[in-house]
Amino acid sequence: METSKLLDLLQAYQNAPKEFQATSYWSSYSKDILDTISTMDISEMQSGKYPILATIGFGDFIYYYHPNLPLWKKIVLKFIHGYLIKDRPILPYDLRISDITEMAYHHCELMANLTGAKQIGAIEIATVGNPVDVFTINGKKYSVNFLGYYLRYCFAHKHISIKGNEIIVELGSGSGKQIEVLKKLYPDLTVLCFDLPAQIFLCETYLSGALGKDNIVGTDVTLKWKDLSNLKKGRVYCFGNWQFPLIKDFEFDVFWNAASFGEMEPEVVENYLFYIKEKAKCIYLLQSRNGKETKGKVHVKKKTTFNDYNRLLSGYLLQEQHDAYEAHRRISQFGGYFEGVWKKDGYEKKF
Repeated sequence: METSKLLDLLQAYQNAPKEFQATSYWSSYSKDILDTISTMDISEMQSGKYPILATIGFGDFIYYYHPNLPLWKKIVLKFIHGYLIKDRPILPYDLRISDITEMAYHHCELMANLTGAKQIGAIEIATVGNPVDVFTINGKKYSVNFLGYYLRYCFAHKHISIKGNEIIVELGSGSGKQIEVLKKLYPDLTVLCFDLPAQIFLCETYLSGALGKDNIVGTDVTLKWKDLSNLKKGRVYCFGNWQFPLIKDFEFDVFWNAASFGEMEPEVVENYLFYIKEKAKCIYLLQSRNGKETKGKVHVKKKTTFNDYNRLLSGYLLQEQHDAYEAHRRISQFGGYFEGVWKKDGYEKKF
């Protein structure tokens, strides 16, 4: 693993302005994530061996194999699942695990039909990092987690009508799974990813395996950039979040933020939106509707809610918002999540 990249990112981050430093929410995770990276086996990043990585989207593992369980529970659960349950109907309505995964897959097929999106059968998950929760349908590999990212694309496509030559800016890229889905569906997309040091390091590592190194421009290159004049179409570019001002005078098609703004205070969100307003034609958000928790080890100092997003996105028109779903369930933690698309006022006429 090229840890020298991470060291360079951390040094640059330490010199970044205060407004781009991690909020209280992510400060709670930072040390554990960095400690994990320093000793981890990168080939196991999705296996569940490093549960802290689930906080940034590496959740393609089955929870009864969670490494923090006592050994005796692991043995009992593996015996029950492997020898007693297997694929027997033990859930209500005589459901098997395979029934759930098949329903999740067909949910994706139906959403594609409703939104005019490209079908899920056109792509499959990468097996980089040894994901455990992988199943096969029609000869292609998927996970329930991967299907969730695909559904976000379907909803966005319903209002944005992605053609495949767009420029997308994602803040809080996490694992890079959303980019994996979009780039596999539309290879000519140009994507700019921004995140905190450890997160963007892991995102670049994963996407280099999932999409091929030739398609990724890493932080060893972009960390030195003063502007975006060297962008080439069809590539994925990785940046530290403190480099976000690079896009201030840069027009692009879609701004994407999922489950990241909600982990910031309203004034921090407003700072990031300052750089994209009037420049992004469309905006996709998936966030906690009523804000994240304000108490406990992991918390925000002040909640950012749906009303804050609507207020801060003056000059944009909300096209649709609804409760957000994964492929198999509603995203309901901490008061429920919504996803919504906003378009720049006059977008249809101007563009």
